[in-house]
Amino acid sequence: MLEWHAASRYLAFSPHPDDAELGCGGTLHQLARRGADVLLTVVTDGRLGTRDPTLSPETLASLRKEEASRAAAILGVELEMFGLPDGGPLNHYDLRDRAVRSIRAWRPDYIFVCDPWLRYEAHSDHRAVGLAVSEAALLSGLVHYAPGDRGPWAVQGVLFYFPQDADVLIPLSRRDQAARREAIACHRSQFGAGDPYLTRLDEQIRRQGAAAGCDAAEAFHLRLRTDLHIPGPAGF
Repeated sequence: MLEWHAASRYLAFSPHPDDAELGCGGTLHQLARRGADVLLTVVTDGRLGTRDPTLSPETLASLRKEEASRAAAILGVELEMFGLPDGGPLNHYDLRDRAVRSIRAWRPDYIFVCDPWLRYEAHSDHRAVGLAVSEAALLSGLVHYAPGDRGPWAVQGVLFYFPQDADVLIPLSRRDQAARREAIACHRSQFGAGDPYLTRLDEQIRRQGAAAGCDAAEAFHLRLRTDLHIPGPAGF
């Protein structure tokens, strides 16, 4: 079994433009900086993420696409955008199969996605994306599931960000922290200076850093592919 931090290819799924930056941006930058190939797949177009009634959904979707592109460049990762409707409805089976196609095309060793089992997660996009991608990670290696030109690909495991139960802490260097902050700052349509949500997340990564014996750390729950169906121990 390939250790997750020693792999060469990763695929990160983000429900909206900005989620992966918030949940695992520093780690994605760290992996890319070390020479790994990293693809960031943004599932929805983010057209609902505003409280400004003068900003149309179409204009916001275009703006958020530009923001995501700039953020990906800062993190050093490639970008793919599904452009599905923000706020749904997201058909589970269609989304699962699209994720399978992405997995088979990119052929990652490990996948990052938000934890769909996070307690009190009210946003259906996060639950839908996390669950569909988890199932896609399980099914993408089956030879008779949705056969196509790419052929099956079995991932090693999934790292869930925004986890319900963290069992992995990744220390972030100052360089990784700076890239994370800069990538998040690209999402100007979402966050202003002193945003309380960002303040809370910054405090959280500092607490996680203290637990890991460093300045800042991102938290994950790791499940091996074989632990995504029959209940088993955490994957480390």
